[in-house]
Amino acid sequence: MIAIVGHEAGVPIQMSYAVAGDRGAETHILLLHGLFDHRGTWSQLTPHLVAAGCHVIAPDLIGFGASSRPALMDRPPHERYSIDTQVGFLRTFIEQLELDDFVLMGNSFGGGLALRMMCTPWPRAPTIRALILECAAGHAQAIPPGVQLLAGWPGRLLLHPSIQALLLASGLFRWLTRRTLQLAFHDPRLIPPQTLDDAVDVLRLPGTLYAYRESARNLVPADLGSFPERFRQIDSPTLIIWGREDRIVPPLFGLLFEEEIPASTLHVFDECGHAPHLELPVETAAVIRDWMRRRIA
Repeated sequence: MIAIVGHEAGVPIQMSYAVAGDRGAETHILLLHGLFDHRGTWSQLTPHLVAAGCHVIAPDLIGFGASSRPALMDRPPHERYSIDTQVGFLRTFIEQLELDDFVLMGNSFGGGLALRMMCTPWPRAPTIRALILECAAGHAQAIPPGVQLLAGWPGRLLLHPSIQALLLASGLFRWLTRRTLQLAFHDPRLIPPQTLDDAVDVLRLPGTLYAYRESARNLVPADLGSFPERFRQIDSPTLIIWGREDRIVPPLFGLLFEEEIPASTLHVFDECGHAPHLELPVETAAVIRDWMRRRIA
């Protein structure tokens, strides 16, 4: 399914999304994926949420998955694929779908987007019934080396079609993608078989590496140091989910979120990495279901 969230040079900017479950369900959940990911990351979790009676909406962020990859040349360089630019597209998406009274869930960068949506001015904001942060980015921390390289001169080289073709043909992109997935999991044997193939297929799409590089270059907002002060203003019930062995966003940040967000609950999975929804989908869905029954029923 497609929603139009803007235009560039008269060409529609399309946000692709998938839905699952009964639209008439009592609980609607909007799922926001992480950096360099796509809506397919939720495929292991979604059936369990639907079984719990939820209606699920999972978009591809602009520049990712099956969504448009505009150059965004009408914006200043520091705004191209920045977190605030993505928030703007998401707010338009929510308006287009007339979503209201829903649960907002984000993993990693998607969690940072969710926090940004909650804690910045939002005219005609919908009711966000609850917030779920899974290994969410939201505090200043060390940027993973791969993201730093992508933002620097090596990333600029990747914009050349001949170099892209060489790296794809040589299998280097596949190797790097596998290493990234292994870093995200505590037990690499639990990586869903299709996940690697899907990630490499997305890299083949025109404009993907440009969108990835601009996202890496503009990953950190200028006000990140002071922004966490706003988390104390969040009044929606909040579930914080983390993997104890998360090597990308350490679980210490889960404790910080629990301290900063007033109506929050922290659940930490043992023997789990940066993506509980993939590594422990049944257990993650059970935690979400039980928490929602207690806090937002």
